[in-house]
Amino acid sequence: MGATSTDAERHALLERVAGFLEATGFPRAVARVYAALLLAEGEGLSTHELMDELGVSKASITNAMQFLVGTELVERYRVRGSREAHYRMLKGKWGGILERKFAATGYIRKIIDEAMELAPSPEACERLQELHDVYAFFEVEFESLMQRWNERKKS
Repeated sequence: MGATSTDAERHALLERVAGFLEATGFPRAVARVYAALLLAEGEGLSTHELMDELGVSKASITNAMQFLVGTELVERYRVRGSREAHYRMLKGKWGGILERKFAATGYIRKIIDEAMELAPSPEACERLQELHDVYAFFEVEFESLMQRWNERKKS
């Protein structure tokens, strides 16, 4: 946010970004920590800066960082003269994350195919067919989308 934003505006934006991340599957605490890093004014934030910004315990930050560092969305780094850990976002990670999420549509479609073969009634098969059609459509579309994204990144 610009230099004229208030603390209340910054907090509201952070919570909106965290809400978006929660809607995509992030646990709430992880979403809030990631949103704080996303909106950080500088390169990253220290553990204590995150605690102050979010009003949470050190344990909460540590747990969120285990997830974020483990998924390679965030890295821990040291700042000369500081004894505490600092964290910053890693760039170029979201395409791969979305690609893995999109790939799951093919897996789900295959499970639906198996379920259709074993469906106990025509009504169950009809419901499964609708799911199959949706996932089959998006499986093809996501593959095309990722190809276009990868081409765009090369340019």
